[in-house]
Amino acid sequence: MSNKISDERKITYYIGLVLMIIGFALFMSVFFVSAMPDFWGGFSSFMIMPPIGMICMIVGRILMNIGAKGAAGSGLVLDPEKAREDLKPYSSAKGGMINDTIENIDIVKDISKNRGESQTKEIIKIRCKDCGALNDEDARFCKSCGREI
Repeated sequence: MSNKISDERKITYYIGLVLMIIGFALFMSVFFVSAMPDFWGGFSSFMIMPPIGMICMIVGRILMNIGAKGAAGSGLVLDPEKAREDLKPYSSAKGGMINDTIENIDIVKDISKNRGESQTKEIIKIRCKDCGALNDEDARFCKSCGREI
């Protein structure tokens, strides 16, 4: 299993994206061409453009989903093993973004004595992106450099 998305899936995703853009343009164009004469030979553009635009947007979104998650991962093909294989690049990309966020959070253990027994209390600290200083989790600004967290 590879973490790379195949060229076919990339092409499917971009075709879906283009269809979404065309569908949105067709849907919105009805508001701009209402003052123009009728070019559809009896059909009003008010009647034909929005449904075509909506169909293009729906088909485009389906193709984008298939391109991003694969046929089995998007639910088009019901095969759990194939779905796991199709979703591997998508899942590892999402997991990488989560790992990037988690790397900026440090947990510091504060040991305090209460009535002769020790307690361990976890305190979450957020690392500043600019200077790397540890700040309280509810801090809006870095206590070291003063920049917004």
